[in-house]
Amino acid sequence: MKQIAVLFEGDINRRLGVFNAVISRVKHLQQIADYKIDVYMFQVYDGWLMRRLRHSKPVDHRPDEITADGVRVHVTWFRRRWSDAIMHRLFHTPPRAILRRLHRLGWEMRGHDLVSAHDRIAGHAAVFAGKHLHIPCFITWHGASIYTDPPRDPMIKEQTIKLLHSATCNFFVSQGLLDKAHADLTDNFPAEVLLNGASAQFKCYKEPLRERLRELYKVNDGKKVVAFVGRFEPVKNVTLLPEIYKEIERKFGQELTFWAIGDGIQLEETRRLMSQQGVNCWFPGKVPPEEIPDLLNCVDLLVLPSSLEGLPLVVIEALSCGAHVVATNVIGTAEAVGRENAIDLGENFVDRFTDRAVRLLQGGVEQRLPAEVSWTATARKESRIYKSYMDSIHIDS
Repeated sequence: MKQIAVLFEGDINRRLGVFNAVISRVKHLQQIADYKIDVYMFQVYDGWLMRRLRHSKPVDHRPDEITADGVRVHVTWFRRRWSDAIMHRLFHTPPRAILRRLHRLGWEMRGHDLVSAHDRIAGHAAVFAGKHLHIPCFITWHGASIYTDPPRDPMIKEQTIKLLHSATCNFFVSQGLLDKAHADLTDNFPAEVLLNGASAQFKCYKEPLRERLRELYKVNDGKKVVAFVGRFEPVKNVTLLPEIYKEIERKFGQELTFWAIGDGIQLEETRRLMSQQGVNCWFPGKVPPEEIPDLLNCVDLLVLPSSLEGLPLVVIEALSCGAHVVATNVIGTAEAVGRENAIDLGENFVDRFTDRAVRLLQGGVEQRLPAEVSWTATARKESRIYKSYMDSIHIDS
């Protein structure tokens, strides 16, 4: 039986975003694959000196293996080196110590017929394995590794361009993200679009369960719930949430329930601005991933005013749970929420954004996920691509 390896960087204590996307893709691929899939995650941690410099916490538990949603994951631990940090910041050179470790990880892929990595850092190991083990290598690009990191750092931009051209094929989680890579980085690299989907636990519950959950979360008197779910960081434009919430309630003409779920560096600032605007908003902080489907089944409208996104899982998950979504028209969001619900940034943004939010809250607007926004559809396409490359190698040999 043929074997493929899936590589990604993750955090065993923060199973969000890319972590969940990787696990969901692997799980759906396993259901249809006639080949074995081995999953390898590496986690970067700080030693004593780097903890002092970066004010980070120690990692006391470093398991060699974890299980995530039924998927077995081999874990490798990389210690962050102060020499890499200094050389990167002062001389803009690649992180040599971690690259050496990634190359060793690439050698460990011996015996596999194909290697598939997620984002730039894991991509180094995949490309190294592809070159030295003479097997196809693939890189999936999820978002920030295209639209955030390269523009900020010339060294990262140069590395990203090299990886794009070195991979057997590059996968992008939205057409918009692929277009962004073409426009801002380089072109003439092999690429396919593999859209994100929602995990099976994200579904629209039956009404009696939804009502019980609304009582549990203290949503009273049939009030509609407007929520943000995500990281409290500048790229998410979270400091606009207080103004957005206040305007939605004013235009809607009825009292609403507001939630802002997640954590991050701008959480306290957002909380303070909510208070200044007189918006009564619930901030539960970081919520266990298994509780998110329950919360989304209580939400009538999810708002996502980000300045950049690839194809955010949260909008797919919210729509799968029966909520409406209004978002910014950035990169890949319109591919999931529909162009009319993706609002362009610019002049009078809050006014236009809240107009659409109120229209969705008033009802009578159908908002469905496109059929291709599905892990099942993505797994079928991904598997066809892998098999075509593995079969061609077998024929050539």
